[in-house]
Amino acid sequence: MCCLVALQSNSMIAQQDPHYSQYMFNPLGVNAGYTGSREALSLVMLHRSQWVGFDGAPSTQTLALHSPMKNKNMGLGLILMNDVVGPHSTISAAASYAYRIKLGAGKLAFGLKAGVQNHQIKWDKIEYKNTSDNIPAYGVNSLTVPNFDFGIYYNTNSFYAGFEIQHLNAPELYFSDSSATNDSGGVARLFRHGTFIMGKAFRISESIVFKPSFILRGAGKMEGIGDLNLCFLFHNKLWAGVFFRSKYGPGLMLEYNITPQFRLGYAYDLNTNGLANTNSGSHEIFIGYDFNVFKSKVTSPRYF
Repeated sequence: MCCLVALQSNSMIAQQDPHYSQYMFNPLGVNAGYTGSREALSLVMLHRSQWVGFDGAPSTQTLALHSPMKNKNMGLGLILMNDVVGPHSTISAAASYAYRIKLGAGKLAFGLKAGVQNHQIKWDKIEYKNTSDNIPAYGVNSLTVPNFDFGIYYNTNSFYAGFEIQHLNAPELYFSDSSATNDSGGVARLFRHGTFIMGKAFRISESIVFKPSFILRGAGKMEGIGDLNLCFLFHNKLWAGVFFRSKYGPGLMLEYNITPQFRLGYAYDLNTNGLANTNSGSHEIFIGYDFNVFKSKVTSPRYF
């Protein structure tokens, strides 16, 4: 999800970046260093409906495209995202670049994302519970800011680990018109976030692979949120697993490899926190396709 926690005069607010249950099938969404690592032109589309039935619940759509360059040491990518939470919506576009070097049995990559984010707020849709919070008389409905992320990613055929810092430039969002008022309210900041990912595939038998993975997200003094995922691959076709997200609860996921290039995924989050009685859970749909544009030998099956 992606949401503005609060908007108050003389204060700054943090923004929560989108959280994906199927991050292990689309690491580019959480680490720029992953760019080009599938050794093919890889296309991913994802839709997430969070807290279904809850008024103003988050809804996110993402399209990611990335590929290695011909020399395979570099990768280029593009990420588009639309995120809506109640009265606030964000549309972002970013290009990603990664440089990869051989290290041991795998490759170490350094990646950078550079792009822009457009934020829009519908002030008439906001309900203020505190009478001291004032609706900006000259509120800005839409603004665009630059954004930069940096990631380090290492992988072999059966292991990966990476760390990324989002919002390196910590852009500020000025939602009030300073030329029309001396009030310094209506200011938000995209705080720097850190995201750590790690996963390992273990072949249990000729037909079963076990892949545990982990992701931890945090920002400043905010308490981090972690996901532990336990997935099994059956006959190189069907991924089935469970996960547990701190503060939220458990979930289930499936991914089916229709062909070595074409895959479909689905995840369901079951909330067990204080929001459990206000919604019917969260749904996430994933589609991925790999185009072997270089006609080179591609590792199959791919575990991530």
